Amino acid sequence: MRNGRIRVRRRALALLIVGVVAVVFAVRLFDLQVVQAPKLNADAKDKRAVPVSIPSVRGDIVDRNGDVFATTDERYDVQLSPKNTVLNGGRFYRPVSPGSAATVEVTSKEAFAEIGAITGQKPEEIQKIVDDALAKNKKSDFAYVKRSVDLVALKKLKDLGIPWLTFDTAYSRVYPSGAVAGNIVGFSGSDGKPQAGIEISQNSCLTGKDGSEVYERGADGVALPGSVVVTQQAVNGGTVKLTLDRDLSWQAQEIINKQVADVGAESGYLVIMNAKTGELVAVAENNSVDPNNVDGSPNREARSFTSPYEPGSTFKSITAAALIDQGKATPVTPNLTPSHWEPEPNVQFGDSFVHPPEQWTLNGIMVHSSNVGISMLGNQLSPAVRYSYLQKFGIGQSTKAGMPLEDSGRLDQPDKWDRQTAYNTMFGQGLSSTIVQTAGVYQALANGGVRIPPTLVQSCTSANGDVKKPDHGKPVRAVSEKTASTMMGMLESVVQEGWIKPYLEIPGYRIAGKTGTAEEVDPATGRYRTDYVHSFAGIFPADDPQYVAVASVAFPSSGDGGIAAMTAFRNAAEATIRTFHIPPSKGAYKPIPTDY
Repeated sequence: MRNGRIRVRRRALALLIVGVVAVVFAVRLFDLQVVQAPKLNADAKDKRAVPVSIPSVRGDIVDRNGDVFATTDERYDVQLSPKNTVLNGGRFYRPVSPGSAATVEVTSKEAFAEIGAITGQKPEEIQKIVDDALAKNKKSDFAYVKRSVDLVALKKLKDLGIPWLTFDTAYSRVYPSGAVAGNIVGFSGSDGKPQAGIEISQNSCLTGKDGSEVYERGADGVALPGSVVVTQQAVNGGTVKLTLDRDLSWQAQEIINKQVADVGAESGYLVIMNAKTGELVAVAENNSVDPNNVDGSPNREARSFTSPYEPGSTFKSITAAALIDQGKATPVTPNLTPSHWEPEPNVQFGDSFVHPPEQWTLNGIMVHSSNVGISMLGNQLSPAVRYSYLQKFGIGQSTKAGMPLEDSGRLDQPDKWDRQTAYNTMFGQGLSSTIVQTAGVYQALANGGVRIPPTLVQSCTSANGDVKKPDHGKPVRAVSEKTASTMMGMLESVVQEGWIKPYLEIPGYRIAGKTGTAEEVDPATGRYRTDYVHSFAGIFPADDPQYVAVASVAFPSSGDGGIAAMTAFRNAAEATIRTFHIPPSKGAYKPIPTDY
């Protein structure tokens, strides 16, 4: 009886102990699976989860037709885990062939040789990468093997099936058009950051937003199948569309390079602008930078926007237009014009050639490009009035075409003009402008007197298709429509009646325009140089203005810079006519008297 009670007690005690243990385990299990589960899961995930950035692709820069100036080339970085190359005695197993259950043993040294055969490295080089990384950190999990390999190499490397070899996407900026419009497009540095041109001014449009993903890996560093989770989708950069025409830009580049070389000039610029819209369809400069080889060119800026110069006689058109617009003169207003004039004490200037007093009309003064004549008539206008017209024509105001830096040139307030400058500004000296601003002057005259601010960036189209157009400024009426029409007749007369006609003739097309020869100050001496900047600003066709072109050739050493500038204009006009299929002129030129 007593033994029976003892056995019952023992069973009860055993059951109690089992029950207590079960409760303890249950409590612990509840604690682990419910109470501490979020924290433990997070800790475990942190130890095995690998966050990866998904790089966005920088947007393209294209011309008006969608032809590419700048794009992003997708490349790949090859990486390895140094610590895992020595795991399991430096051995791993891979399938004999894709999909095969049979495996073959591969040593790390054999893998190094296989990798090097694709990347162009010696096995010893890759071994050194591993050794160096492990010498710094025995648990090193990352080292570059080769950066920026192409897709073909990537596929071959992936086919090797090496578990500790990983890959990352890398992007490089490429410029398929080379130096064509390189001054405008700009370039990026080796770190991918924009450094010049449209690349930097439109960076906010071109730059995308990187995404992110997480994958889990085992102890050997190999990604676990099906473990990739995208936490943030990448958004690629937008496309910047320019007003430039790539093919015409190439022709313009060839044209100005040749003229600069032919006369041994220091520099040359050539701008072609749509007369109706202000769109710049070509902005070429000699020795334009090739964004693929920035160090190969000393000219890295868009000098057409950043290097103003005294425009010279091309600005006589502003003075003549102001006189006509103010009712102070007509094309046939007479003026007895000497070759030298001293209107005030200590103020004197002359024409480019000696001549007796000539009975020239205002039109004749323009044809013969007389500094004296335009100043004698222009003196009827107060400095304040002339300053106002210069401003309306866009002088002294920075353009907003779309570049990171667009110089305003120099136009001092009239109360800052000394007496000599007050006269010099009437024939394009004592002030300065960029060649783009000069093109804007002639665009206004070609467009019925309304100046449309120059445009270089047409639009930004985001990755989702949204299109935004930048604000380039509002149109400005510079002169009346009647004045502009009168000026067009005079500018055609300049071409038809002057010595310049043979250099500008294009069969079937009437041309209007004006030459310019300007002195420049030498920064080293503070005095005017003895050589000149030669320009021609023209409009075509004169009877129905469609385009403006301005060519500038500075400081020639072995030829006639004026002829070079006119030749560049004519060749540019012919190229533009071909590109945009501009129909020939209608009607005939109507002469305007040059003398009385």
